[in-house]
Amino acid sequence: MLSEFGAVPDSARVVHDGNVLTGGGGVTAGADFALRLIAELRGPDVAQCVQLGLEYAPAPPFNAGRLETAPEHVRAAVTAQMDGLLGDGRERVKVLASRIA
Repeated sequence: MLSEFGAVPDSARVVHDGNVLTGGGGVTAGADFALRLIAELRGPDVAQCVQLGLEYAPAPPFNAGRLETAPEHVRAAVTAQMDGLLGDGRERVKVLASRIA
């Protein structure tokens, strides 16, 4: 729903745009973001030392972590669940974004 506020969605786990560094959702995306931030602040060698110290080398068992790669039936199930949780939240976001713009 960030596009309602003029943001351009990006599916990358970590995005560096000018002086802004953002990370995607999820535990391992947070770890990726932290390592990227460490690399920006202290250099890639320090980030790699942290990574090795954590023994962080994820390899997901399924390719369903993004809408683009998840099987259709999985996308449908999660989308239906999220729609139920959000209720009219999407419409409220649109109204809020129009007030800010």
